[in-house]
Amino acid sequence: MLRLTDDQREIWQTDGYLHLKQVFDADEVNFFNSEMNRIRGLPGYEPDSNPELPVGHYSWLDHAKDLDPDGFMDRRDLLSYHQAFIDLIDRAPVFDYIVDLMGPNIMLSMTQAISRQPSEQFPGYTHTDGGESLRLTRVSETSPPIAMKAMYLLSDVTEQDHGNLTVFPGSHIRQIPFQRKSVMTPYSPGAAQLMGRAGDVYLFPHSLWHGPARNLSGKSRKVLLYNYCQLWVRSYDHDRIPDIAQRCSPRQRRLLGDLGYDFRPGSYFYVPIDQEEVILNS
Repeated sequence: MLRLTDDQREIWQTDGYLHLKQVFDADEVNFFNSEMNRIRGLPGYEPDSNPELPVGHYSWLDHAKDLDPDGFMDRRDLLSYHQAFIDLIDRAPVFDYIVDLMGPNIMLSMTQAISRQPSEQFPGYTHTDGGESLRLTRVSETSPPIAMKAMYLLSDVTEQDHGNLTVFPGSHIRQIPFQRKSVMTPYSPGAAQLMGRAGDVYLFPHSLWHGPARNLSGKSRKVLLYNYCQLWVRSYDHDRIPDIAQRCSPRQRRLLGDLGYDFRPGSYFYVPIDQEEVILNS
């Protein structure tokens, strides 16, 4: 498996993110854009717009189902829609770098497809993933992340305010003081709007402050997100091994929570004896 270069590791430790260029070729970008359009009309989970439900920062967004190919979309749990979404679980070289950063004792925690349409009303927002618990958990510069994600760009984002992923570099280890009266935004001091082209990937930990900037480009910004966590952290998407595990390789099944034996107390806290062998070999 590939490993980070010394320069990449220094960038990760200092800034809290990595930019991998052109992981997807043009055909793959077109394919996943088409898949995003196709699954809009299929059954699936998206955060509910009911403000009475505990949906965190999604409570103030309009989540009415939008079948416009360029409309808003936030679809979760993608794996059942196509084998290609399963194959992204351990896609090289992205997965290689994730293992190098996190170690082998990991699982897939969430898959997500997001389309953000252009809007002069949407102000953008920033947050950390995993809620307040993970935000308050401090890690050292050399500690493997508790959870992280790979963001696959399906749209060019080459200018500011095109729905850019916006981050606060270094906030993964030097957490921003969080008071509800002082909301951090993509335009607060220290924020950086990241650029990239369709096919690029950004890697960053859940503890890094991040979020979308305004999209004034006239075009929707589309991304796929694959989240990974240490084995003892719960999955966002599943409370048990999903049925699609039958279509997965041994490594993919392990990443979906199949430990190779029936659950017993202590499972997921103590890794199987073949964990490294399974994760390090496709």
